[in-house]
Amino acid sequence: MTATVERTSPEVTPSAFRRWTASDSFSAWAFLIPFLVIYLLFLLYPVVQAVIMGFFDWDFLDISDRTFIGLENYGRMFWGTNMTWDATHIWQWRILGLLGVPLIIRAKRRGSITRTAMIALVVGLIAVFAIAMGVHPGVDGRWYDSQFWGSFGNTLLFTVMSTPAIVGLGLALAIALNRPGRLVGFLRTLFFAPYVLSVAVLTLIWAFLLNPTTGLIGAAFESVGLEPINWLNNTTWAMPAIVVTTLWWTVGFNLVLFLAGLQDIDKSQYEAADIDGANGWEKFQFITVPGLRRTTLLVVTLQIIASFQIFGQVFIMTRGGPNGATRVAIQHIYESGFRDFELGYSSAMSLFLFVVMVGISVLQFKFFPEEG
Repeated sequence: MTATVERTSPEVTPSAFRRWTASDSFSAWAFLIPFLVIYLLFLLYPVVQAVIMGFFDWDFLDISDRTFIGLENYGRMFWGTNMTWDATHIWQWRILGLLGVPLIIRAKRRGSITRTAMIALVVGLIAVFAIAMGVHPGVDGRWYDSQFWGSFGNTLLFTVMSTPAIVGLGLALAIALNRPGRLVGFLRTLFFAPYVLSVAVLTLIWAFLLNPTTGLIGAAFESVGLEPINWLNNTTWAMPAIVVTTLWWTVGFNLVLFLAGLQDIDKSQYEAADIDGANGWEKFQFITVPGLRRTTLLVVTLQIIASFQIFGQVFIMTRGGPNGATRVAIQHIYESGFRDFELGYSSAMSLFLFVVMVGISVLQFKFFPEEG
């Protein structure tokens, strides 16, 4: 005869549950309140203040001297005199943007977005690239702020040039260094080390390297019988030089993120692929890439945001030159606010750049979801 032992769990009364909830809530708020205070004071409040300032003519030297001007700051950004529309104006950029239409339709067929979202995005792309970007000053016309569009175009150019290179090289290095060994550990540290440098130190190093008379790169050119290039004073090579400098500085951070993602992939998948006779490319295509989907989305999003905010290396190395070839949006915003003392106009430009970055990030999360 066997005895049956009946297990009973302690009874949870409503009053005990209420006491537990209150205590837990108090602990949670005790941890959250310091962060929320800092978040509200140093992030949310400045953003709200910038939105408000964008509707004013606000003098930096006398913050009490402000006049409500409505949307005039935005009109100054987006409009000019003798404006006209031309179907062939910057047609290369417009065609590139309209290539997003079939991608949106494909995303709808895959079920990644709803029909309403598809229509909204397609209409938005057509409105921007097919219509709005055809507007430009006609004969004897000019933009109210031509430097704004030049600096914003340079920012887009830098983002397009730098993001694929930094993300791609970071992934390649991570795959190459995703193995045990002391040398591998040393190489990981070596590639990450530049990321801890300040932008001032970074620019001093690369300004010396790129100097055509005393720099190491110029000496290497001379050693093979080539004429050294004055990289930072050449309208063709100044922006690529900034891209290479930024790549050397930041690729280590992406390397670390990709390494973390690679180590999160189940090793048994690669073992099964080896048994099935898969080659290296097939394992990369069908195991590594899907396994890194979340990490890649994070890295690309962070990299695009960082690229849109480029300022330090450009301002120190070239001051936006030569001939405005490296002048970027943040530099124009900075100079408008702190050199020309136009806080309202610089706030309006900051808000526009913020909206662009948020829009691009939303599109990435919409069309490249974490799960395929």
